[in-house]
Amino acid sequence: MKTKRCGECGSKELSEKNQRGKPFPWREYPAVFLTKDLRVLECDLCHNQILSGNDVTRLTQALVDSVSENTGMFIETILTREKCSQIELATRLGVTPEYLSEIKSGRKQPGFQTYNFLKTLASDPKSFIVSDPNYTGEQKRAV
Repeated sequence: MKTKRCGECGSKELSEKNQRGKPFPWREYPAVFLTKDLRVLECDLCHNQILSGNDVTRLTQALVDSVSENTGMFIETILTREKCSQIELATRLGVTPEYLSEIKSGRKQPGFQTYNFLKTLASDPKSFIVSDPNYTGEQKRAV
């Protein structure tokens, strides 16, 4: 039986490790963090992942699921925190309300820019103010 080796460093010291929470480049996304458990062989020396064809298929599905799950979470966070409608959020994103509904439900994958814009809006409450198409740079201060 042939022993597997790391394609990066040649080591035979491989172990199965959970990739949840680790970033992976995928399509136009430079780093998608896995939200679900995914166990693959990893080199104990250089930490290179050793992926078979089946692993690549499982990783791709895990990345699709992670993007969908994160997108829905970002949208819910923004809608709840800002108490805005999906129509208002769609306007700020520069997308149609129908498209926003489709990415929220997971029927469509958002593009990289939309995904990152949603991530920014969800993580930084101030960004919601400046994302208003009518924002002029002047904020009203509460007196």
